[in-house]
Amino acid sequence: MRKIVIAILVMLLMACCLSGNLFAQTGKEKVELISTSGGPGYPEYGEGFFAQPYSSLLQGRALEDPALKGKLIIKHYPNAQLYNQNDAQMALAQGAIHKTYGGPHFYEQWNPAWALLETPGIIESWEHFLRVMDTEPFKELEKDLASKGITILNWAGNCGDVYIFTKKRCETLDDLKGLKIRYFGGEGQARALKALGITGVFLPYSEVVTALQTNQIEGVITDLTGGVPFMQLNRYAPNMLPYVWGVQPISNAVNTKWYNALPATGKLFRPGIREAFDRVYQGIRTDHYSAILERRSLDSFKKAGGYVAPYKEEDHKKFKKIMFDAAKPIIDSVDPKYIKAIQAAK
Repeated sequence: MRKIVIAILVMLLMACCLSGNLFAQTGKEKVELISTSGGPGYPEYGEGFFAQPYSSLLQGRALEDPALKGKLIIKHYPNAQLYNQNDAQMALAQGAIHKTYGGPHFYEQWNPAWALLETPGIIESWEHFLRVMDTEPFKELEKDLASKGITILNWAGNCGDVYIFTKKRCETLDDLKGLKIRYFGGEGQARALKALGITGVFLPYSEVVTALQTNQIEGVITDLTGGVPFMQLNRYAPNMLPYVWGVQPISNAVNTKWYNALPATGKLFRPGIREAFDRVYQGIRTDHYSAILERRSLDSFKKAGGYVAPYKEEDHKKFKKIMFDAAKPIIDSVDPKYIKAIQAAK
């Protein structure tokens, strides 16, 4: 009799465990994803082009995949509805939001080595940047960032080569001296502007148009693909110098603690939320469209009345030297392994 009772109890326990697992996989548990962006999410803009495809695919799976439907609840707040893109980074690290896009100039507040990646004169191209991020020092830098609360899911693409746009017609570098020009962040950019004789004004993305309208600034550092249409630069800063300031890497990033707690396959859902994330963010690439988007954006800028100053080789050489010399204090301030990795990846 005792053996029978024990057997029944074991069967009941197994049934409870099994029903618990089934409930966990098909039941009412939900994972909430709060994401935000400080800029536009439209595909024709840089941020949208390189971040939106991933978000759209994930949202589509959350709405249509029977294993995820009703379980992954996505709440997205674009155009700085919650935070501008700078403040969103700290909110992400602290877990106030779960996902946003970012880039090196956002991350240097956690480690100054990030500044090297968007300091003018150091990274030569998007392809160079990708090789750099595949080196051991920069893989470790990403791990360090994850320990501070931000896990990079992928480097989605180059939001666009960055140029200087001004309200007044500028034909040479010397024409820039004395102007107040907005930059989007980072010590490297601030130093480069100062070296050019420019007064750098740091402003979030969403405040640039008003600053141009009120003459708080007289120009802006931004890209053709996103900045030009979003800020309506053909109206407010229609003059562009043809020298590349730098690349603008865009990363998709999540809060580390939230991400690590996501249920994997067989624990809560099939596929698990974690697996869905990994499939989406490692499964598509948009970076190879960068050159195409760049050309189209430049043509659109010109057609809308934008002016591109004539290229002068002497000015370009001068520009590159000024940029590199301005970066020297930053290079000297971080572990030499980082600049060695950058040079080895050229």
